Amino acid sequence: MESKMESLLYKHRSGGLLLDNRLAEIRRARGITQEELADVLEVSRQTISSIENGRYNPSIVLAFKIARYFRMTIEEIFIYHEGEC
Repeated sequence: MESKMESLLYKHRSGGLLLDNRLAEIRRARGITQEELADVLEVSRQTISSIENGRYNPSIVLAFKIARYFRMTIEEIFIYHEGEC
């Protein structure tokens, strides 16, 4: 059974690394739709969906834009675990 924290994290596995993110959780908690976030960040709604579902890792520039929008650090949104696959 997954812990509550594990259920809130979205995991992406690739090449020996694990990148989790809390984007959907944070976005929903603030009452922001994927479309609204996409518009602010000048990306598609599909990009936001893909990040949230772990199908796409954002560029470092996009990760900074997301963090700045939410007034958080990148590490509070994106959690990188090297070699834990």
